[in-house]
Amino acid sequence: MLRQLFLCCVLTSILSACGGGSESATASAFDIKATGPNSLMPENPDDAKDPTTYTSAAGGTNPSVGASNPYFQERSGITVETLKALMNDATTFPSVEDPVIVTIGADRYTGYRLADVVVRATRFRPADYNTGAFGVTTAIIADGADGRHAVFSFTELIRSENGNKTIVAYEKNGQPLPGNEGRMAVVAGNDIDLSLRRVNHLSALRVRNDYVKTSHTLPSGASAPALTSDDIRFQITGAVKTPLDITAALPSTSSDQGYYAVVMIGNRDAASLPTYYFQEYGPRHMNFWWGQGVRLTDVLDTAGLSLPDEKNRCFVVIESGNNQHALFSCGELYNSRVGIGDGVAGTAAAPNRSRSKGVLLVTDDLRSGTGNGVMMTCWNDLSTCTKNNAGDPDAYTANMDANGDRINYQSIALVSTEDKVPFTPAGRWYPLDNCVNTVWKCNPWIDVGERLQQGIKSITVHYVDGS
Repeated sequence: MLRQLFLCCVLTSILSACGGGSESATASAFDIKATGPNSLMPENPDDAKDPTTYTSAAGGTNPSVGASNPYFQERSGITVETLKALMNDATTFPSVEDPVIVTIGADRYTGYRLADVVVRATRFRPADYNTGAFGVTTAIIADGADGRHAVFSFTELIRSENGNKTIVAYEKNGQPLPGNEGRMAVVAGNDIDLSLRRVNHLSALRVRNDYVKTSHTLPSGASAPALTSDDIRFQITGAVKTPLDITAALPSTSSDQGYYAVVMIGNRDAASLPTYYFQEYGPRHMNFWWGQGVRLTDVLDTAGLSLPDEKNRCFVVIESGNNQHALFSCGELYNSRVGIGDGVAGTAAAPNRSRSKGVLLVTDDLRSGTGNGVMMTCWNDLSTCTKNNAGDPDAYTANMDANGDRINYQSIALVSTEDKVPFTPAGRWYPLDNCVNTVWKCNPWIDVGERLQQGIKSITVHYVDGS
């Protein structure tokens, strides 16, 4: 008997050391907390307004989402049971959130969308809500009790298809997750390599907002001052092997508009990278964008990520001149359609201006304009939109030229063509029943405006750690 007890203890120790059958590596609950250099709450607590709380307003009742103040409540000890109760709360929130099923091979994982979990648990409202970019500089970091980390941009979770298949899973094939996966896990079902951002034994979600209120603003084309050298140059820094400059020159060789064109990426000619041609709606349906560029991942690879094999835990912040910065996770850039698009490059003779080109640093011929008769004539649903001449880029160009439409400011820009899932926070997460006079607040936007950047000032690469 003593010999059997001794062998059992030895076997238990071995399993614990290897991670098999160890309760210490299995978190029964997870916490959601703030992290990063900037507070998610106002400096004055009296300015904090819970976005789920109604306030009186003329013509009806509105939630307090109109203020630009951020809001965030940390939450601890979220178990499977409390998670389900939270997602089925139709008293605080407009409705319940139904579970989502993500199929991975022969397995079916059941859980709730990661973005819904974060917002409902913390009543999160980002600092930059009023710009129309809901959390465009926010990262969600998933931590596993086994030391695994994964980063998601909040925008990919709410404005791209990635969000519909990125879940906090609590069941596998109709049963609780097996012991080697923990009580709950983050599953990114739209990733190409499904293991890259898979986090078993979920122990924490960290919310980081890199919003910075800048002093430089983006003038309109009519009032823009003469460009300086700083307007057509910026640097890629942070966790890269070789910081490098991105520089532009005038005039462009391929545009008849006298635009600046990016010519050098470090010491590499921009023309040496594959060129992708895009045409997109946005922002707010009122504008139309088209141009050409190179993949942001090709640019980052030219600088060299410090830890190229750990793309699960890095993210990129683009600081721009329009007071609305943008954040991308390396996972979405390198490991999903958001960053890669349809993978089809083009030539000047056959540009293939599709609307699925990934995240591009614009190198030339960026145009913006109303498009007038060739724009969409709907708000909510792409399937019901009337898109006059939508497949004819020449029609867009002719219409824009006739209207005198040109780029707002001749400087370096970036576009993310897959940020087009219709979305509005009020009505989904927060109450709003005054849609008669505030239609723009009640209808989802279909465009690529949230992470469209003009006048880029810097691109910085970061890696998260276990802190």
